[in-house]
Amino acid sequence: MNLRISEAQWLPFRDALCARSDVETAGIILAEPAADGHVLVARVLQAFPEDGYLIRRPDQLRLDPVVLNRQIRQARDRGLAIFTVHTHPGATQPWFSLADDHGDRRLMPSFHAQADGPHGSVVVAGSSGVPLARCWSEGNEVGPVDITVVGDTLQVFGDSAMPRASAGTQFFDRQILALGAAGQTRLRRLTVGVVGLGGTGSVVAAQLAHLGIGRLVFIDGDLVEASNVSRIFGAGVEDVGRGKVAVAARYASGVGLGSEVVAHTGHLGDTVGLSMLEACDVVFSCVDRHTPRALLNRLSYAFLVPLIDMGSAFRVGPTGAIVGSAGRVVVVGPGRPCLGCWGHLDPRRLRIEALPADERAREIADGYIQGADVAQPSVVAFNTLVAGAGVVELLRLVTTFAGSDDPPQRLSFDFASGAVRRNRLAPGAACRVCGPRPARSEAC
Repeated sequence: MNLRISEAQWLPFRDALCARSDVETAGIILAEPAADGHVLVARVLQAFPEDGYLIRRPDQLRLDPVVLNRQIRQARDRGLAIFTVHTHPGATQPWFSLADDHGDRRLMPSFHAQADGPHGSVVVAGSSGVPLARCWSEGNEVGPVDITVVGDTLQVFGDSAMPRASAGTQFFDRQILALGAAGQTRLRRLTVGVVGLGGTGSVVAAQLAHLGIGRLVFIDGDLVEASNVSRIFGAGVEDVGRGKVAVAARYASGVGLGSEVVAHTGHLGDTVGLSMLEACDVVFSCVDRHTPRALLNRLSYAFLVPLIDMGSAFRVGPTGAIVGSAGRVVVVGPGRPCLGCWGHLDPRRLRIEALPADERAREIADGYIQGADVAQPSVVAFNTLVAGAGVVELLRLVTTFAGSDDPPQRLSFDFASGAVRRNRLAPGAACRVCGPRPARSEAC
């Protein structure tokens, strides 16, 4: 199980908990379960007020039941999971003491009686701020919980952060020299979604399979056309008429490095719901329509899932020379400006895509819509360049490879000149998606 917390929430909460080193400090985390039940998204993080303790010592605390009930009332009202949090002052590494075990065995059944689980507890080492979490079933069985703090990187605390030997390591020997054993372990335990398995998405999917990503979720509703064969990795002429998802899944499974592949044939927001992506650690947006891009943009902030959006466009003159070209890789999510703020969501295109087929045809015939269905130039080499840059940003997020002190928010490619530029943008203060009050899950 994984408890996902935004860095903007975690850092002030952790600092408040660790402010005192002379006594234990308590807090509470209320989290919303994602669709698959194995991921929890923190919604409320709150330290207990000074008057919330009956006993508060360096090695013991007891909370006032009235204050505790006041804190967890919204968990009952909103169906949220409850995690109690307390510190061990002076400790550099967290652990659960016998007293913690005893207290949780008494407290957790009460939580299960008041609200649906899972519920659990967290210990924070007072000196380092490192957390350790666990969940409790209704039968008082204990299970491990990883905590993922989502910001410029994905910081993972718990069992998944610990490197361990595994079968087939020899296949990643050269990769481990670059990423380290811990980095390879993180890749193996990731769930990564790819939406759109065309020219760019198929390259991303292939690279993820070779990296050894643990679980891949593919979504696309289109079939391979003759013009796709020259730019879709893994496709041959015999695949014309076959689903793009099927081709990508066949390639990823055929690599043989153990990636679990989950394939959904359908269009996101239509026949495939966003819930299929809620448990992903990172999602790649490789779509050419604005409607699924807008849905993914909101999902990223509502469920704290970093989104790597990419695309390329060309204008070719009458002599065949490139007169305009651009590619982009944009990383969005908690703490970063969203695709709307970057200008990559066009309200006009969103309106056109939302029109019923007959009304859309009528507006095209009347000249109100022009160029919406015109095929665009696409070349496998440029798709590969953009896709590779996007996958590097995944490595930066997960393993800090290539540096994480000043990660790029957006990479802009000029194919004609060969230039690559880093772009920055402040999140929009009034933006309903990435502003101070980001989109909640019900907005998705």
